[in-house]
Amino acid sequence: MKPGAAMGSLTIRNIHPETYQRLKEQARRHRRSITQEAAVIIEEAVAQAQGPQEFWRHARRVREAVQAGYGAFPDSAPLIREDRRR
Repeated sequence: MKPGAAMGSLTIRNIHPETYQRLKEQARRHRRSITQEAAVIIEEAVAQAQGPQEFWRHARRVREAVQAGYGAFPDSAPLIREDRRR
């Protein structure tokens, strides 16, 4: 957020009582108000939201890291076909 930018406001109604209680307990554990805790949860969820392109970029990075650490794995299709014939 830019310095001096106005903070947004959000009202959430009709939260299930059990969900509200869990949020309240989590806020207490983190020493935050319920509003602060909800804002942090929303900010983290929005920051983690990703489209399909970002998902596939991440998957490619993971695959490359595994191959760099362990080498390439052989194609499993022949083993699967053999297993299906049994």
